[in-house]
Amino acid sequence: MIEEAAIILEGLGERAPVRVRRATFVEVTEQGSARVDMGSSRFIAEFGGGYIPSAGETVNIVSVGERHLLLPGRPLPGTGTILTVSGNLANVQTVIGAYSMPYVGTAPSSGDLVGISWSEVPYVVGKLSVQPDAPAPPPDPGSGAVRSATFKVTDTGSTDRTQARWWTGRPQAGNTSYGAWFYGTQIRDTIPSGATLVKLEFFVSYIQRQGSAPRFTLHDRASKGSLPTFGAYTEWAPGGGWQSPPMASAWFNALKSGGGQYGIGLNQGGWNIFSSRTDNSMSGALRISWRP
Repeated sequence: MIEEAAIILEGLGERAPVRVRRATFVEVTEQGSARVDMGSSRFIAEFGGGYIPSAGETVNIVSVGERHLLLPGRPLPGTGTILTVSGNLANVQTVIGAYSMPYVGTAPSSGDLVGISWSEVPYVVGKLSVQPDAPAPPPDPGSGAVRSATFKVTDTGSTDRTQARWWTGRPQAGNTSYGAWFYGTQIRDTIPSGATLVKLEFFVSYIQRQGSAPRFTLHDRASKGSLPTFGAYTEWAPGGGWQSPPMASAWFNALKSGGGQYGIGLNQGGWNIFSSRTDNSMSGALRISWRP
């Protein structure tokens, strides 16, 4: 296919040079073409697909000779994960960032994987009926097949710092409490002690972001009960949705079989509150790829 394209372009030669430039979309003409501005020039371009930009949006113009083709000026992912819903707007995490947009029909819930339409006015189409498997990490020169799994929490909550009193299901990074996500023994039961990390991601779902960065740490409890023991903390202020923690390697080694830790915790850091398991079943989920 690449050789065929090269032959075609070579055949065009200087008669039809190909150029890619940036322009600003103005409007759709009565004839169904696109009117765009480029510098001090305004001209007509053909749509390269069904996507119609918003007025003022930056787009790409592919010019072949005197013909101009309009294409999106940025990636437009077809799916995203709901972070929060407020009124008639949903905050959606995508691979290119978080966006606020309206939704169709019943309000989605935090953690829902949804379809997105970007043409004219971006909006959430609706919740997907299935949760697709995480994409396989790209191969690397290491030996052994890559395995992947998503570990959802079995429980969440916050307790007093001086006694085990789990007074809320939401993990909080506050001055008077410890927050925690619990996973039971599923991680160490799945990942062998000799495994090596390929990738680890943590699903972040906020209720409130306030003050300094949360102090993330690990704890030694598979479930709620007595007061957990926490290790050294790392200050980290992640965005929403799937995030790669800077301490991914340390987490992996401590949580896999023989690692000695069972869950993720919060040891102070601002007044940041995260979703409980009831608020969002994806809160605190770990998506891990490894080599046995």
